[in-house]
Amino acid sequence: MEIRAGTPPLGEEIADQLRVVVGADYVCTSVEDLDRYSRCTIPWQSRCMAVVFPASADEVAGIVRIAARHRLAVWPSSTGRNWGYGTTLAIEDGAIVMILERMNRVLEVNEELAYAVIEPGVTYEQFNKHLRSKGYKLWIDCTDGSGQGSVIGNAIERGIGETPYGDHFGNLCGIEVVLPDGERVHVGGAIQGLKTWHTHKWGLGPYLEGIFTQSSLGIVTKAGIWLMPQPESYNSFVYEIHDERHLPKVLDIFRRLALTGVVNTKLHMINDFVSMTILTQRIAEQVPQDGPLSDAHLAALRRKYGIAPWNCAGGIYGTRGQVKLQRSLLRQHLSPHGRLIFLSDRLLPYLQRVIDWSWKSPLIRRLTELAARTSLPVLDSAPYVHKILQGIPTEYFVKHAYYRYRRPRPEQVVQPARDRCGLIWFAPILPFSNEQVWPFLDACKQRFAAHGFDFYVAMLLMNPRSVVCLMAIIFDHEDTDETARSQQLYQELLAIMHERQFQQYRAGLQSWGDLFRNAPEMQRLHAKIKAALDPDNILAPGHYGVSCRQPIVIDNGNPR
Repeated sequence: MEIRAGTPPLGEEIADQLRVVVGADYVCTSVEDLDRYSRCTIPWQSRCMAVVFPASADEVAGIVRIAARHRLAVWPSSTGRNWGYGTTLAIEDGAIVMILERMNRVLEVNEELAYAVIEPGVTYEQFNKHLRSKGYKLWIDCTDGSGQGSVIGNAIERGIGETPYGDHFGNLCGIEVVLPDGERVHVGGAIQGLKTWHTHKWGLGPYLEGIFTQSSLGIVTKAGIWLMPQPESYNSFVYEIHDERHLPKVLDIFRRLALTGVVNTKLHMINDFVSMTILTQRIAEQVPQDGPLSDAHLAALRRKYGIAPWNCAGGIYGTRGQVKLQRSLLRQHLSPHGRLIFLSDRLLPYLQRVIDWSWKSPLIRRLTELAARTSLPVLDSAPYVHKILQGIPTEYFVKHAYYRYRRPRPEQVVQPARDRCGLIWFAPILPFSNEQVWPFLDACKQRFAAHGFDFYVAMLLMNPRSVVCLMAIIFDHEDTDETARSQQLYQELLAIMHERQFQQYRAGLQSWGDLFRNAPEMQRLHAKIKAALDPDNILAPGHYGVSCRQPIVIDNGNPR
């Protein structure tokens, strides 16, 4: 990407002021750095004028004050790995991008009350290693995205994880925020040093923590987060549905099990194409390289890799007796409709040894695949699934972004934005019922096919009553026509969602101009709050469609 005409460089006077605050090494204005932090996997782009890396809340406040004096927009990001939603992109060219990755301290761990206090640069991988290296009997909850993603960053986007603690914002408690005028506020308590700041979520008076999520009203510089006590026993499970006629029955069963507490994990239910994006790339298969896979080609790939049309994954946790009972109940309800497989920590080392032997010996591989009734690549993924359901992050599942990549995906450092992968996330949330889910998915699947894309859907159980039908538009970013069609598809998916009266559970830059189409009174309310806290529109103006000036418009090219 080149600097577009009309994007002014940062003046030396402002750059020098920023250097005084954070240090010369942490203000970046080179063409290479601006290019790096102006990239995402989505087709919508903007160009920043500087990137700054504060190391403390005081430095964050200093940057905000400088930006306010010069009427420059500041766009904060934790670690910049929000691929498919917008990463570090601003709505308009010329913003100062603030990356909080240097603020990466674990400030406190309270094992007795099962919480920690961390900064926004703390990643899932770092947090997990810290707890385990110190011997704490506490688990984090992570996502199946990058292990280098920010714990707080995902929580203030209201992201979903894997375990019973998978409602990430629901498990934040007590936050420190830098407001757009540079003031630091401790939200969730009425006095400094409050002993329940990280144990009692609601505080006193109007509840305010929520207004700093999916918003541009403040920058969260530290937060308390509740952690999962290490259970006595844990099993992961995979459930294969080979006959799609059973899907309505299975959905009803999972809803009942979730409502009664038998299933309390953030269950994932994925279609076959999701599995394909992890196991292979389009260029590696003997199939046409353009358009969606035909039913015949998809069926052939299912046979090749030994996967079902639909797969579910989840975890069960508790005492040995509780886990044994949960296994029994899952078998009782699910076994008539599909294949249920459990994996425990005790069995994991044996499985890993079999996998390692099978990669080295064709004979052992053949015997293993016959016994497991699936392929070795699928078995190879099982340890990653098992570990992520106990809070051990991995980059393994980020490979899906490279499915349409025209070169072999990297073996080590996976970075879809750097590699110009094409990925747009569409994240509608629906009532968890057959009446709502399947007609909606059928309508979306038709639009994917009409625009030449394979249908990717992963259903994530937000709670027993609501399910996120997460869809990925995976495209070749270097193909102009395919990129244009990805944008058209996204707009049509939004239209279907609005028509059926659903909304997204989280939204990327590409849809911020559309969020309050049917709720202008909500947009006016958001604008009033924004105007009160940020009258100069300094902090991420237009983030999630909220601005105290003109409405945000995003066309099929760039935001404006």
